[in-house]
Amino acid sequence: MNVYLTVLFVSFGALLAEANQKCHGHPRMYNGKQCASTTRYADRHKGACGCGPHDTDNQFPWNSNGLVAAANQNLFDSSGGTWCGPSCGKCVRLTTTGGFVKGQGGATGEGKSKIFMITNLCPNVWPNLSWCNQRGHNGVNQYGYAAHFDLENGHTQITGMGWDNSEVTWEWANCDEGHSQDGRTPNYGMYQQCQCKKNRRHTGKK
Repeated sequence: MNVYLTVLFVSFGALLAEANQKCHGHPRMYNGKQCASTTRYADRHKGACGCGPHDTDNQFPWNSNGLVAAANQNLFDSSGGTWCGPSCGKCVRLTTTGGFVKGQGGATGEGKSKIFMITNLCPNVWPNLSWCNQRGHNGVNQYGYAAHFDLENGHTQITGMGWDNSEVTWEWANCDEGHSQDGRTPNYGMYQQCQCKKNRRHTGKK
């Protein structure tokens, strides 16, 4: 009887956690679009796409106060490279679903879209293990998402929008279009300043 109750309580707890997430399936999808989890960070480094002055580890201002993201390893470079991954300088449209991972964030209104440029890597190391540990073609993280975006919050640009580790759908997008909609999204011209663009190095390890 005790074993049965324990299993029942665990199952009920899992259902409650799942109820906060709008995306379902393996990997998670919502309204026919791929889903992703998000977090936020601010570490003041120019990141794995080299978007800062060549002689320092500082960020360009737009890489600190703009709408930029660190992608999980599988998305940044599926071969395991940690410097100048193929996704550097590409943009993604993130749209909130209204969902979130219970205990890891909070509800954000559904349908809020912003375009972010990938300028960094979210590596599969602590403290990102539960978020950025997707492996293989159909790999998902601990919460069931095939993609994860760690959003730069160096000037509270993410929390200022009311995003609290929001669940989102994601798709590739045009950076210049994003910049025309919101000047905080870097355009392709800005990315020309980055080391990975200048060096034309798109794979491999730093």
